[in-house]
Amino acid sequence: MPRPDLLARRYVAWLKQHSIAIICAHLLLFGAGIYLVLFHLPLRADFSYLLPQDAPAVRDLRKLEARVKASDTALVIVEAATPADRAAAVTALAEGIRALPPTLVEHVTTDQIEIRAFLEAHRHLLVPLDDLVRARDALARRIEQAKLTANPLFIDLDDDKDPAAETTDKEELEQLQARRRDAQVKLDRLSNVSADGTTAIIQIRLPFRSTNAERGEQLISALDEIRSRVAAAHPGVKIGFTGSVITAVAEHRAIATGMLMSSLITGLLVAALLALYFRSATLLVLLLGTLVVATVISFGAAALTVGHLNAATAFLGAIIAGNGVNFGILLISRFLEERRRGEFDEALAKSIVGTLRPTAIASLGAAIAYGSLAATSFKGFADFALIGAVGMLLIWIASYVLLPALLLRWGRHTRIFLGDPIVGSVLVKILGFRRSGVVVAVALIVAACSTLIVARYIAADPFEYDIKQLRSEGKDAVIARTWMGVSDKSFGRGITGRTVIAADRIDQVPLIVEALNKINAGLPPEKQTIGDIWSINAFVPADQPKKLAVLAEIRELLDSALDALDEKERTTLAELRPPDDLHEITLASLPLSLRERFTEKDGRLGYLIEIRPANSLDEWNGRDLIRFANAVRELQLSDGEKVTTSGASVIFADIVTVIERDGPLVTAVATIGLIVMVVLLVGFNRRAFAVLISTAAGSLLMVAVCALIGIKVNFLDFVALPITLGLGIDYAINIAHRHDT
Repeated sequence: MPRPDLLARRYVAWLKQHSIAIICAHLLLFGAGIYLVLFHLPLRADFSYLLPQDAPAVRDLRKLEARVKASDTALVIVEAATPADRAAAVTALAEGIRALPPTLVEHVTTDQIEIRAFLEAHRHLLVPLDDLVRARDALARRIEQAKLTANPLFIDLDDDKDPAAETTDKEELEQLQARRRDAQVKLDRLSNVSADGTTAIIQIRLPFRSTNAERGEQLISALDEIRSRVAAAHPGVKIGFTGSVITAVAEHRAIATGMLMSSLITGLLVAALLALYFRSATLLVLLLGTLVVATVISFGAAALTVGHLNAATAFLGAIIAGNGVNFGILLISRFLEERRRGEFDEALAKSIVGTLRPTAIASLGAAIAYGSLAATSFKGFADFALIGAVGMLLIWIASYVLLPALLLRWGRHTRIFLGDPIVGSVLVKILGFRRSGVVVAVALIVAACSTLIVARYIAADPFEYDIKQLRSEGKDAVIARTWMGVSDKSFGRGITGRTVIAADRIDQVPLIVEALNKINAGLPPEKQTIGDIWSINAFVPADQPKKLAVLAEIRELLDSALDALDEKERTTLAELRPPDDLHEITLASLPLSLRERFTEKDGRLGYLIEIRPANSLDEWNGRDLIRFANAVRELQLSDGEKVTTSGASVIFADIVTVIERDGPLVTAVATIGLIVMVVLLVGFNRRAFAVLISTAAGSLLMVAVCALIGIKVNFLDFVALPITLGLGIDYAINIAHRHDT
């Protein structure tokens, strides 16, 4: 078999002969990659795409999406100095929003007048039957006693009256009247206006979900235009947008901007360092050009394999480029070193021989580190593994195919500096040492301390449960969260967020509501998990014929007795009289906005139940979301059946569970894979031992530093540990190889 140096010379000669064809082929692949990235690699920031699509939570979510109309809610908040200014601005905004096309806006609500009128007209039928019966009986006794008391000829000779029963009857009626007055106050108050009248909310029901970034952008653009007109006509009025769609668009923008900025910053930093090291603009351009071409081709391959980017893989471009640039740096550095001693082609051949093996091992190590992420069922990691591993291998190939071809074509006249590189000289002064034993001893002490710190860090649960820390700090996202705070303060939480349970049969609906109520049974408000429960049964209650009969008896009692009572008693009890035209509530008699709320895509009505977390739960606290998710993801009904559901909280809970379960497995797979690779390719010798020990010590130190400065691990940055192991092998193997040669 020919010697490596002879093979390298032949390879360089072949590259020289076919350099134009090689460059053109890469440019064609680059163009194809750009096309695939722009048109076939969408960004899906929805967290459900971080889990396998066959996971129970995702399957249940897709089933819900197939049944529930694709809708979401946006909120417009209006603040003004006076109620009059607020009302005028709200009217103008509502008119402008209602004029938007139906592809963007389905319904605009400035006040739930229709629903409030319906509830007021039918409020008696919404009282539980048992409460109505108790009220009727207490009312009958109260009226009888009031009649007797009002009769001047009545002499009470009954010594057996029960004072406790009279007190109970009085309290029951007073409670009934108090509840009626409280309900009336709520019905009379405008639901979209704050108590002081200066803040209002407009609810916009949308015909698309928050994950549709394109529609969301169109909506925000239209709302911005309307806001500008209204603000100009009403100076001093503040108008803000919030809700899941507004927040999702802000997060999507932040991710897209972050992808661009991380790539630009990585490129600028790498370019600056390489300019200092190589002192050649030509070499810098050729290396960065190779890196850009290979990275774009990598993402083109991702479009053909994975098919999309998610919140975990969106920033892989900067990571792949930042890691993959090492191969080209080593090749060019060795080339410049050999160029000082020989002619161009020979120097290139020797640089390929001298760096091919260690960079191949480093590339394989990085691919193993990325590939270890596939050991988890976390789809975000599995996609990361495929894109990252393929990307590192493609960049390595480009570094030894495209980069040499570019050097042969345009790098021949590069100026050669005979002195040591500036960066290298500085690093030698900083990191250079004469007593290796002292360095090893200090490193062992640092590694031991790091191990103790890491052990305590892991035992204390290093995961991040504050969801605000996972959100963007971009301007748009912060503004949306600020306006949501205004909404929560003025109108209460839970206007936009909801979890939906879809019953398979209509008879399951009351059983599902019963199971949900059992979760809170006997618990004080601060320990409850389930908040508001909305179902069709809340508006079309059961036992309506029985309720109407009891209400008719109450009406008859009052009609026959009011004239015989004194004025004060008559006024008090008259408030409890049911209207004469009270009739049974049917699905058809419900307001349209209520019917739409419980109507599915196929037109079925009444099978959907909406729930929200209890007010005591913090929607930004991951532990609270997990608690809520575990309570609602599977309900055991009283008839023995089980009903499952999904939603944002269930998806988040499953993501955290998968990371906690598979995180150690991923790290173990990466560690074992890298150890096996080093032993097989380097040998069972001192060099392999040094490479593995230095990589392990550096990784421990990294985690220890994170622990000391209080950094928590979230499900998006957990990939740092296996990638760090792969990078550690990269650096260590190249240093060890050069030392031995």
